[in-house]
This record gives sequence, C-alpha cells and structure tokens, in this order.
Amino acid sequence: MNKNLPKVYASPINKPITNNKDIFISSKDSTRSLNSNNIPEKINEIFANPHHVYKSDVKIITNNDSYTTTIVGLNGSNLLTLNGERININNILDIERI
Repeated sequence: MNKNLPKVYASPINKPITNNKDIFISSKDSTRSLNSNNIPEKINEIFANPHHVYKSDVKIITNNDSYTTTIVGLNGSNLLTLNGERININNILDIERI
C-alpha cells in the first residue's frame, strides 16, 4: 500500500484577515418573556415522558399564583390534578416537571 498522500495546493493569503470581531449586546431590562404557545407542547412532553405512568409532580406558574401539584390527566383545556382541581391551560404561564 502506498503511504504517500497526494499533493494539495494551498493558495497563499496576501491580505489581512478581519473576520474575528468582538460583539457585546446588553439590555437594561432583564425581564424574561414567557411564550404561551409552548405550554401545550410542554404539557405533551410531560405526559409523553417515560417516567409519567399515572401522575407527575409539576411546578405551575399561572397568572395569579405559583404552586407545586401533581397532575394526572388532561381534559379539553384543563389539567386535572390528583386532589381534584382543574387548572385552565390558558391561565398557565409556565409549567415544568419536578
């Protein structure tokens, strides 16, 4: 087997290279926007998770409150909790599995 590699032509660089520039972007507001369009996707991911057999512990942030609960199902536009509450999905700002 021939171990010699073919010759490669590399053209010489005769000009200065200025493609690396420092960029910094800052904002005075550190507010975080919560996108309500991702809430149904997040809920579907929780129910599709292999660890969700019957119930899942979640942290829910709504328009008025933030609390930890156990969800067991989905009925139309409501989440059903283990203690019998119904949480309207339209009022949820963020949801995450604990």
